[in-house]
Amino acid sequence: MPLSKYYSGSGEKVMKNMKKQYGEEKGERVFYATANKKKKHEKSESVKEEKLETGPSRNLRRKHGV
Repeated sequence: MPLSKYYSGSGEKVMKNMKKQYGEEKGERVFYATANKKKKHEKSESVKEEKLETGPSRNLRRKHGV
């Protein structure tokens, strides 16, 4: 996983701080869980953009009989 993508190029600093705050093992788990959450959020945003570009919504089509 490219850390720079999810932590704006400062992944190593974030990892170090999380390990300091949560402990060695839990800090690493929190770090990767946060990165995965950001990754999932990016996917959902791209899906929303796709839906907007594909055409009118279901309710709009139903309202106008399309």
